Amino acid sequence: MNEAKEMDNHQLSERIAGLASRVNNLAVNSTGDFSRQLLEQQNDLIDLTQLAIVQDLDASAEKYKDVLQKVEDAIEFLGDASKKIENVSKAIKVVGSVIQAATKLLKA
Repeated sequence: MNEAKEMDNHQLSERIAGLASRVNNLAVNSTGDFSRQLLEQQNDLIDLTQLAIVQDLDASAEKYKDVLQKVEDAIEFLGDASKKIENVSKAIKVVGSVIQAATKLLKA
């Protein structure tokens, strides 16, 4: 059972790290305040990735599933983020929602 939980930690931490990478790509392709906000969000996501690695998480828990789904939705919204997306302010809101949900899960 402990081995399964380690995989659960790995899945969430890997997906949050993937989102952080996409946020960084978007920040590089943005300017001004948008870029600054995105870089701050990237830092928050990196911190959450590290927390997810050391947590003993249960993938069957609803809170875990909800956070993982929010991360997946944000990744889908951002796409590969190698080009400028049309609505950067919405991207910031979507990522902010992930950060809030993951913070509640990982710092509870």
